[in-house]
Amino acid sequence: MNKIIPTATLLLSSILSSAAYAHFTTVECNDCSVTAAHQQATQAIVEQDKDVIYVVDFVNNSVNKFQQNGDTVTATAMTLSEKIRINNHYEHRRAYLRSAN
Repeated sequence: MNKIIPTATLLLSSILSSAAYAHFTTVECNDCSVTAAHQQATQAIVEQDKDVIYVVDFVNNSVNKFQQNGDTVTATAMTLSEKIRINNHYEHRRAYLRSAN
C-alpha cells in the first residue's frame, strides 16, 4: 500500500513528460537543396498551421529549423535541446542528425 502513491506519481510524471517531449512537427526531405527545404517548410507551415517546422534530411544527416515570422518563413538556429529531441525521436533510424543552420 505504501508503494502505490510513489508508483502512481512516477507513472503519471513519465506519461506527462513524454507527451511534452514528443510535441514537434517534422517534414522529411531527403537530399534537398536549401531552396527545396525552405519550400517544404513553407508548405507544411501553411497546411498544418504551425509556427515551427523541422525539415529532416536523412541522406545528408541534417535537420533545419524553419520558423514563421509574420508572413515570412526563415531558417533559424536550433538549440541543443531541440537537436537532442530530434535525434531521440529518430533513434530507430540509427542516424545522428546535425543542424544545418
